[in-house]
Amino acid sequence: MSITVRKGVLEDLPKLLEIEPKATPGLQYLNDVQEEFFNNEIGEMVVAEEDGNIIGFGRFSTQFDGSGWLECLRVDPAHQKKGCGAQIWKRYVELCDIYHVPFVRMYTGLTNYASKTLGERNGLHVAYQTQEGTLLKENIPDVEPVEGFELADCHHCAAAAIEPYAEGYHNYYCINRTFYTMGEPLYKALVKDQMVWKKGDSMVVLGARFQKDKGLHIALMGGNLDECVRFAIQKFRESGVGKLVCMIPSEREDLHEVLLKYGFTIPSNHIIMLERAF
Repeated sequence: MSITVRKGVLEDLPKLLEIEPKATPGLQYLNDVQEEFFNNEIGEMVVAEEDGNIIGFGRFSTQFDGSGWLECLRVDPAHQKKGCGAQIWKRYVELCDIYHVPFVRMYTGLTNYASKTLGERNGLHVAYQTQEGTLLKENIPDVEPVEGFELADCHHCAAAAIEPYAEGYHNYYCINRTFYTMGEPLYKALVKDQMVWKKGDSMVVLGARFQKDKGLHIALMGGNLDECVRFAIQKFRESGVGKLVCMIPSEREDLHEVLLKYGFTIPSNHIIMLERAF
């Protein structure tokens, strides 16, 4: 029996939704992002079949700067470790060539050895290690109001606000566990989505890539971190969504401490981003 891959279509969704909870019981979001993930103008939903039966899938997409992003690779447990993931990865690499990507990236858990190994076999390496803090709606603390933050209204303003702090984030931007390269294409997108807030030498980037009705994300912050977090909590309270999330570099004790101060939970596990240059 041979495994083949093809471009997925929306009609495949019911079967993919059967596979997702079996493959990743604690992480299910495909149904919420179906419109984006089946948009084959900016990538491809790769579907793997054996004898005409769908047994796995994965998403390839392109980012603001043309880089590739790999996500949501799911294989039915009955077919794991039998070559399905390798076939999806083969198509990923073909898509990198088709789209002429300068980089391709993915994320996984530091201890998810199967996912990390597949990435490394295809030329990716660990480029960034992070931790994720979460504050739930029911745990929002009372904070002293912060005034004076204003939206950046042009990408030059966004760049001026963000770039002094870019090195502290290894020059990567992360939201919804999706990692991007810092630069003008990203800044233009952030300004368009009204996500960059600045006050003097401080800045905080707030928003979400998807599932905007479920969570607000602090993607970046710098300057007066205490004010940045308090401002983010204000916006979180106003939004009514269920959680405020912040991904931080694992070694950044200053960010770690300010999140803990305001009630964020930061699990001990680490999230890694793998990258390959072309």
